[in-house]
Amino acid sequence: MSRYPRFRHAQANPGPFGRRRTTRTLPFGIVVAAGCAAVFAATWFATPTLTALWSSAPPAPEAVAATERSVYYSGCNEARAAGAAPIYRGSPGYRSEMDGDNDGIACEPHP
Repeated sequence: MSRYPRFRHAQANPGPFGRRRTTRTLPFGIVVAAGCAAVFAATWFATPTLTALWSSAPPAPEAVAATERSVYYSGCNEARAAGAAPIYRGSPGYRSEMDGDNDGIACEPHP
C-alpha cells in the first residue's frame, strides 16, 4: 500500500485550494508594439517643451547690438519725449553712454 494513497488523484484533480495559477503572457510582438507606442507618445508630448527650452537661448551679441542700434536717441530727454524710457539692455535705442550706473537700464526715472 502507498504511503499517500490519493496523491495521484489529487495531482490529476486539484480541488479549489490546490489549483495552480495560470499566468497569461502576451505575445512578444504585442509587448514590443506597446513599448514603441509608449515611447512615441512620450516623445510626442515632450517635443514642444524641449523645443521651447532649446529655443530660449540668449541671442547672439551681434543680434543684440543690431537691435540696440536700430533706434537712436541723442539723450534721455529725447527718449522720454518719445515714450521709450526706461530703455533696457538689448532693447532698441539702448546705449551704455545713457546708462549711468551700468545696471542695464538707461534713462531710469529719478527718485
